[in-house]
Amino acid sequence: MEIKQILEQLGLEDKKADVYLACLEMGGATAYLIAKKTGLKRPTVYDIMSQLMKDGLVYKSIKGKIKYFSPADPEVLVKKLKEKEALTKEIMPQLQNLYNSPQAKPFIRYFEGKEGIKEMYEDSLRSLKKGEEILAYVGEDTLQNMPEYADDYINRRVEKNIRLRGIYKNTLEITKYMQKNQEQLRTVKILEEKDFPVSNETNIYKNKVAIASFGTEMFGMIIESEEIARSQKAIFELAWMGAKNISEKEI
Repeated sequence: MEIKQILEQLGLEDKKADVYLACLEMGGATAYLIAKKTGLKRPTVYDIMSQLMKDGLVYKSIKGKIKYFSPADPEVLVKKLKEKEALTKEIMPQLQNLYNSPQAKPFIRYFEGKEGIKEMYEDSLRSLKKGEEILAYVGEDTLQNMPEYADDYINRRVEKNIRLRGIYKNTLEITKYMQKNQEQLRTVKILEEKDFPVSNETNIYKNKVAIASFGTEMFGMIIESEEIARSQKAIFELAWMGAKNISEKEI
């Protein structure tokens, strides 16, 4: 990345970066010389110099009746960044409160294709802590559509000691999969398709509901809302009790 691009990201945008760099290169000069070097008009250079002086990046001196602008030590940029970081940390608790307030929800993120769905699943590993739980409805899932990723995801979930409790549609793949329930920290209820005609996967955790669709156009979404997640958790518990009753009747 070029020096001007970096300066622009630090807040010295476009003409401001040009004037600052010219001042550095010349070691200080009059507005006339800086204007000549940058191709800007002198009034524009004066306006920008006024801003740079407020930022502490240049200072003005007068020799006779002539005004000279000289650069301050560029370390000032580092100092200013540290000051901004300190101020940001100071207000971070208030920003987090605003972010987590009911008015800021729901927040919906969309994910497209296999790579997008993988990123959607990664959110659960980032969000959950040891001993926490994912509630899941599983019709078509990653085991059938992304088996290698599914194995890797499960291993990392187990390493983090994140449990899963789910209601699954009965398929051949699922039956084999369930043999490792205990070691993979998974508690499940398996239903026949007539009782559970679900064709996607839904995971509920923390204040989020993640939905993956494995149709011709694979996509996923995460709905982030305390209210919606709380409602979905309550609905899941009712479904869990119903799944238990169906399973017992079938036996």
